[in-house]
Amino acid sequence: MRIVLAVMIVTGLVSGRAFAAPTACELVSAADMSTVLGSAVDAVADDRGGQTKCTYETSGGELGAPYAEVQLNWGDGDAGMKGAGIMESELGPAMGHLAGLGDQATTVGPMILIRRGDDLITLVISGIADNTNAAKRIYSLIDARLPKATTP
Repeated sequence: MRIVLAVMIVTGLVSGRAFAAPTACELVSAADMSTVLGSAVDAVADDRGGQTKCTYETSGGELGAPYAEVQLNWGDGDAGMKGAGIMESELGPAMGHLAGLGDQATTVGPMILIRRGDDLITLVISGIADNTNAAKRIYSLIDARLPKATTP
């Protein structure tokens, strides 16, 4: 019985964050994203394992319409940024670094990778004029709604 109890406690400690963590659609609601993108969008959740993702698009899903994705991978911040660093020599001009977003941020085409403490936040934004400003607004919503990040 003690072994079963110990296993349950360890399992709860290891997986507790995934159960307690808010989803991407909870962190940035459709109303929030509509304000950021300047157009009404719907939110569709895709949450599994150690990640949570929310896709925002207009109800008609028109080509070129405002669109965004917010994905959080719990505990993958370091690995995600190292992976982006490895690709930098091959992608060169398609990549860039952004100041003022999390602990570290880089762009790969329309995708923005942000390390916030131990976690990786991935944003994809299209169909608007200023993706960088939109990314900063989205990140500030997420940052304000999550517990204080711990930097590794």
